[in-house]
Amino acid sequence: MKRFLSVVLFTLVIGSAGAQAIRQGNGNDEIIVYRLPDPQRIYIYRNGNVVYDAAIPASSIINNTFILPDNVRLDSMTISQAGKRIYTYTTYTAEVLVVLRRGEMPRQVRILQVYVPELNTGASLEIKYGIRNSGLSWNILLDMEVTGDNNLNCALIAELRAASDLPETTRSILAQNPEIILASASNALLEDSAAFFNLGKLSIESNKRQLIKLEEGNTKYTIVYQWDANRRERPSAYLRAQTPLKSMAGQVQYYLNSGGINYVDGQLTVSPDRPFNIAVGEQSNILTYKSIVTAEFPERENLPFTHNLEYQVENQSGQTINLEISIPVSYGEKHRTEYHFTKAPDERPGDRMLWRYTVAPGQKIVLQFSYDADLKYDPSYRQFDYNEGGR
Repeated sequence: MKRFLSVVLFTLVIGSAGAQAIRQGNGNDEIIVYRLPDPQRIYIYRNGNVVYDAAIPASSIINNTFILPDNVRLDSMTISQAGKRIYTYTTYTAEVLVVLRRGEMPRQVRILQVYVPELNTGASLEIKYGIRNSGLSWNILLDMEVTGDNNLNCALIAELRAASDLPETTRSILAQNPEIILASASNALLEDSAAFFNLGKLSIESNKRQLIKLEEGNTKYTIVYQWDANRRERPSAYLRAQTPLKSMAGQVQYYLNSGGINYVDGQLTVSPDRPFNIAVGEQSNILTYKSIVTAEFPERENLPFTHNLEYQVENQSGQTINLEISIPVSYGEKHRTEYHFTKAPDERPGDRMLWRYTVAPGQKIVLQFSYDADLKYDPSYRQFDYNEGGR
């Protein structure tokens, strides 16, 4: 009869949604069986932080005490009841009987117990807490595919990973399929709503990698050849396109695919206000030449040197190219440099000058200008094809 009573009592415990205190036999001993919080949302940040947003039902609070996983970060925990923050409580680790999953027998589990001396009886609690060694991580991938008519298909993808050694308490909480929210940045004070991705009630299991599409879009692209003329021998090709995505993802790993081959991969910033500017290589059929001739005029007290520069680009490819020539501004040591242009720069971004050209197959363009300065020598001119008078 005693054995039968014990089985009945444990059946009552296992079927309950919360903690239960059971008086055993005719004695005064109680067996208390707890359940972990009901998870509502899990926030997974890219910097490794994981935050649980959970409810503690009134039925899970026994003698003003409830339990949490033992890997809680205490400095991140907040407790509220009916929207009012609770600041007075005591925490301690212990091993207690816990039903980790419905239908299972209780087992001894190391957990964190939280005692709140003053509570409104019969009311649930709201709690947020970060955890250590969560075993959950995610990253953002940007998959880009070049198609016909200069179209660029873009897909922003979440790569979600769960470690093989997830804590048992974490697996128990994840088994209840809480709402999963991914945060692409780490500063909750500054994050825009576009930096959060709600995946809904997603099933997450140990030792699995999941790829989930967050957003996709299509845009037109152009190939622009930019020559950093004082530093490089030939122009580099860049794929440029307006970002077709509304998400703010910060730095992401990207892949650029064309014809089934990933031509480039690297890091770039994804934000609606940041166009794509992706280096895709060099074109060997674009030839360049650069020369510098420096003349000295001792009668000019402040700016005795005149530097005459010439840059040539010849397009020997079979297609018209968009070309940019980028040249740094030269500053004087004591006196402001004076420039003289036959063709003024199209743009002056920062401390550089930028000229834009459309160059047909077989065409050669020549850029010439000069400047007066108080400096005779610029180390970058050492790399020019022709250098006269400046050494």
